[in-house]
Amino acid sequence: MKLLNTLLFIMNHPLNKKNKLGSLLCFLKWQLKSRLYKSEHIYKWVDKTNFIVKRGEHAMTGNLYIGLMEYEDMSFVLHSLKETDNFYDIGANVGSYTLLASGVKRCKSFCFEPIQSTFERLIDNVNLNKIQHLVDARNIGIGDRNEILSFTNDLNTQNRVCKDSDIDNTENVDVIRLDDNFKPSIPSIAKIDVEGFEDFVLKGGKNFFSSSNTIALIIELNRSDTHKEILSFGFSPIRYAPFERRLISLESYNSSGNTIYVKDIEAIQKRCNEADSVCIHTSNDLII
Repeated sequence: MKLLNTLLFIMNHPLNKKNKLGSLLCFLKWQLKSRLYKSEHIYKWVDKTNFIVKRGEHAMTGNLYIGLMEYEDMSFVLHSLKETDNFYDIGANVGSYTLLASGVKRCKSFCFEPIQSTFERLIDNVNLNKIQHLVDARNIGIGDRNEILSFTNDLNTQNRVCKDSDIDNTENVDVIRLDDNFKPSIPSIAKIDVEGFEDFVLKGGKNFFSSSNTIALIIELNRSDTHKEILSFGFSPIRYAPFERRLISLESYNSSGNTIYVKDIEAIQKRCNEADSVCIHTSNDLII
């Protein structure tokens, strides 16, 4: 049943709806190839940007199947960012969003990934695309104080802060506050993916997120008090319709995935309307 649901999700995804058979073949080819050849593989992704993937890297294999794993949020980054902006990728994993920001949009990225092995994969993707000059990558965490915390390191995309000293497979990581190290001086967009540690990132970055230069935020949350704190920074929640390039105001946050927040919906809408189209290399090349 799980496999069937996965196949239906892939074939019915908005980026695959015109080539369902091709998307299915893409899935089957990867399953076969990744089992026969357990080394790394390089795939075209968006425009001239490529990524490295190996079996078990769910953050990247999803992009392989459907083009953009987080379809609305990634499309929003591709349409709202300008080359003259900054992008902050907090909880960068192997660098999907950093590649979109700096590889495709050519803006400066600051990315933070606490797990050493995952950080090394991120650096591999940065080096592959020759965007070292655009990416300030740091093997650290972001929180509400400067400290050292223990993180799990064997949960793939689900690695998180660990408060149980009896759990194996952890590593100690330096954690810093945004407000002690960054003051947005140009338009900036931030993405936060920290597996339940969101409140601590926000508390350590109140000045950062309140800045008029922090124009948008992408974050997953499931607590109304966190949503209220984000609203206090001047943000409003929206959904993004990529093909129409339309921002849709929301009454509250999205409880089943990321929520996009913006400071000035009209200004961001104008950015999206004026952005160049990009080519997503899915089972067939698709322009959005």
